[in-house]
Amino acid sequence: MGLREVRYDMNHGAARRILMPTLERWAASHAPDAEVLEVGAGHYDHRPFFSCTLTKFDADTSQSPDIVGDAHAMPMDDDRFDAALAISVLEHVDDPYQVVREMYRVLKPGAPVLAWIPFTFGVHGFPEDVSRFTTFGMRRLFERAGFEIVRIDEKPYSGAFLQATNLVHFVLPRTDHRRWVRPLNKALFLLLRMGYPLDERFGKLKLKNLYTGAEIEARKPLD
Repeated sequence: MGLREVRYDMNHGAARRILMPTLERWAASHAPDAEVLEVGAGHYDHRPFFSCTLTKFDADTSQSPDIVGDAHAMPMDDDRFDAALAISVLEHVDDPYQVVREMYRVLKPGAPVLAWIPFTFGVHGFPEDVSRFTTFGMRRLFERAGFEIVRIDEKPYSGAFLQATNLVHFVLPRTDHRRWVRPLNKALFLLLRMGYPLDERFGKLKLKNLYTGAEIEARKPLD
């Protein structure tokens, strides 16, 4: 348990750290001349992971996206992009099925997509939190749009202690205006964070039916 990992988990949540190796591998898989669409890019900058063009799309102009618009009706031509990325965004849209259909439309045949969607995750903003998906729901979400599922993986995001630290983040947020909440958040988080190795060691603690979220890779079929 490195200090850097602990600090990262405290500031961003363990789920995002766990996702990073997948994101880095996926980003490195694209040719230098590819154009990848990031749907709901938000405030995280994923460009350093990509050697190709990452086009950021968002409805929020304050995030300085490359293209501004509504993900339910993307202002882009059909079959334009070589891949699509959607990290922690499909829970925030009014109609995720329509958004995934739009992703399908703007992707070239054979193009891959990587998404992460929360499940047992505290309600949060950006600007509104609308829905949650189990892995079964994620499969249905992408298959109904026409995608072929490559893999869905929730296992790294399960665990009793991981769930507990995630709960601390949302029940006692470290940004709370009450001064006593902040040190309590840090103390509880660090105490529970020490249990992460136990999640890995003991299968019963993995909580197979309870996970903070899951990652999905899918592909638009070739014509």
